[in-house]
Amino acid sequence: MSDVTEHVCERCRSDSLAPEHIVEHDCGHVAPSDAFADRCVKCGHETEDDTLRSVGTAAHCLACGHRTVTDLESAAPAGDGPEPVTFPTLPSPDDHWAWMPARFLPESGAMRQFMTSILVVLVLISGVAGALSVSPLLESEPEPVSVEQSWEEYDSVVIFRNDDIQPWYLPDELRAVNQVFIDEDVPVTLGVIPMVEGEAPLTDDEQTCAYLRSLEADHPGQFEMALHGYTHEPVTDFYGASEFGDLSADEQRERLAAGEEILADCVDSPSSTFIPPMNTYDETTVEVLADANYTTVSGGEWFTADYFDEPGRFDEGGLVHVPENTAMENWSAYADEDAAADSGNNETADATDVPLQDLESLTNQFDESHAENGVQVVMLHYQYFTTEEDLELLESLIQHMKGEDTAFLTLEQFALGLEQGTLEETDDGWRVLEPLSDAGDETASTDAAAERSNGNFRDLIATAQRGLHR
Repeated sequence: MSDVTEHVCERCRSDSLAPEHIVEHDCGHVAPSDAFADRCVKCGHETEDDTLRSVGTAAHCLACGHRTVTDLESAAPAGDGPEPVTFPTLPSPDDHWAWMPARFLPESGAMRQFMTSILVVLVLISGVAGALSVSPLLESEPEPVSVEQSWEEYDSVVIFRNDDIQPWYLPDELRAVNQVFIDEDVPVTLGVIPMVEGEAPLTDDEQTCAYLRSLEADHPGQFEMALHGYTHEPVTDFYGASEFGDLSADEQRERLAAGEEILADCVDSPSSTFIPPMNTYDETTVEVLADANYTTVSGGEWFTADYFDEPGRFDEGGLVHVPENTAMENWSAYADEDAAADSGNNETADATDVPLQDLESLTNQFDESHAENGVQVVMLHYQYFTTEEDLELLESLIQHMKGEDTAFLTLEQFALGLEQGTLEETDDGWRVLEPLSDAGDETASTDAAAERSNGNFRDLIATAQRGLHR
């Protein structure tokens, strides 16, 4: 880092400022050059000099840590549109015939001038022709690969919902649980908490964000990144405990927007699903979510049966409500049954030793739902899967389900499938238009998700400022 400058910090007014060189990796991540010492925290790839592009300079306060962009280079970001077509240099009067042997040159000055004019015209014609032939290739979008789809019949639908992904919290357990879904090739919705205790944003934990992005890149359509509230704290006593229920529309809108901003900075494709903490939300929450272009909300069936008078899946307020109806954790064995019944809340335990239900109980619940051609939403919390036996329980349950005609979907795939007509309920089960890659399972990058994203991530200045102020 260079010597301390003579300016003052705009936040704390300290004169202990030092300039930092800001660079952009070829994956689009922008950060101080020191952050790319080993590999890029966004894509995980090793960084070489030819993969980094200079963005500008920032002033870093050594007293409070605040950074201010001081000089952004005007060059467009890499990959942001085609390179301009350049024309060849026209010959100058001094050297335009230097390449031709003297014996071939006409002695008359007038003839030489005529030949010069002809040469200029030919050069211009060739430049224009090249531009016209190359520009369509640069501007045209590649033709999408056509994938033949067909309708597949299933008896029931299963959706797994893995809640409470958060910064710096038991990453090994998270990876182990996700690996089961990878090995079994079963999709899962991840409920991501963007802010812990009001002071630890998910984006501060670059390792977890990089891991979540790797899941999106390496297993497209399999891991849905859903917003699980903002802080996951019980803000009100609504139905025992709630982060959103009973708050005003403005308060709910602010918490939702704050969570969206952090999640959008952490993962590449936030989904259109909202998972309310403590499984509780009210009609105002539904209005706020609909205004923000969400498609799906997944609370608890015990809650929706009482508050909405809907015990299962239903449509209301422009959203598809898909409540969880099975918990892999044995909450009644963890807490006093009377206290659990009074609170109606099965998500408040903090310890990592909550016991899991036994395999027989879980398979029986699935068998009942399967026999009724139902939609089973299985809620689990990765932090309670602490042993090999716990992971084997999850694996055995999935394998039991796969032994039947079961469709495995994420919450977003289910809701958007119904909306887009690629998922249909029949008299004796369900029809799914497969493969899902052409049927809407990558809808996290649709217009609705883009509208929820804060700013254009390809804009150089905005990207640099977000990278500096995280």
